Amino acid sequence: MSEEYLTNPDGLVITDSTWTYKIPTIDTIPKQLNVEILNSGRHKNHILSSKASGESPLLLAASVHCATRAAIKEARKQICTWKRRDESGYALQLDVPATMPVVKELCGLDSVESYLKWIKEWRSTVS
Repeated sequence: MSEEYLTNPDGLVITDSTWTYKIPTIDTIPKQLNVEILNSGRHKNHILSSKASGESPLLLAASVHCATRAAIKEARKQICTWKRRDESGYALQLDVPATMPVVKELCGLDSVESYLKWIKEWRSTVS
């Protein structure tokens, strides 16, 4: 989720070296990530029903993408309450790789002003 291939106007990749690689940071690593591969019990002689060593990581990567998408949807619901708008028909398109800047933008973390305005209004109605 931390790599993005940027191109110049001619279509050449400009993030093609170690200088542009972003190592995982505290901002990109989940505090806790629990993964459990369940054994169905039908195939006792197989390694958790996996066919190859690459299959499990591929499925886990897909599940992380789906979880990220679900988290973005929940964040957008909260943002909608702050901005007082309805996005019930909004279809979320999350391309791969889902880089942190894209995820933050889709979550609405660039709109701190909307949140602060909502908090101020909410506090005035509660008081």
